[in-house]
Amino acid sequence: MSLFSLEPTAAVLDDDEDARLMRAIANGDRDAFRRLHDRHEGLLFGTIYKVLNDRADAEEVLQETFFNLWSKARLYTPGRGRPLTWMTSLARNRAIDRLRSKQRQARLRDALEVDDTRSIAATASINGYEASDRRDECLAVRRAVVELTDCQRQAIEMAYFHGLSQQEIAERLGEPVGTVKARIRRGMRRLKAHFETEGLGG
Repeated sequence: MSLFSLEPTAAVLDDDEDARLMRAIANGDRDAFRRLHDRHEGLLFGTIYKVLNDRADAEEVLQETFFNLWSKARLYTPGRGRPLTWMTSLARNRAIDRLRSKQRQARLRDALEVDDTRSIAATASINGYEASDRRDECLAVRRAVVELTDCQRQAIEMAYFHGLSQQEIAERLGEPVGTVKARIRRGMRRLKAHFETEGLGG
């Protein structure tokens, strides 16, 4: 059963206290973090849920938001807005990122399903056992690719599907070549592990 209600609880509106807690959190005060969490988790959950309309996703993003708040509290600048406004913006941005990620994954799944249909049609002239094996392998590859992180999937697609070099990928993404290499290496390792689990590692 969920810990959070769909109806956000009323936040305690005390900007001075919130600002004091933010300063304490920036200095690593865990008690201040728990107090701020208890004061505003209901409101932030409601903000996130309005974007995602999914309870499980909203709860995950709420946890991510508070993790970010713990690590980024020092970035809050008094005088440039209320602490609660800053926290709400942080929550909304995380929710929007999650929504966009899910939309990208859905588009990729749709594209892979279309491609898979074409692959099945192309193997129609092959005997039934061979066509079945190829179809299973294609489905395994597609499931594995969808499970990669966005960064890993993007780098691998650019390298293997678009034929770009690691240097070209780095330039397009504005990332160091070493970062691109690491993403591709970790992504390929993850794909290999998935294939071995599916019995396709050989």
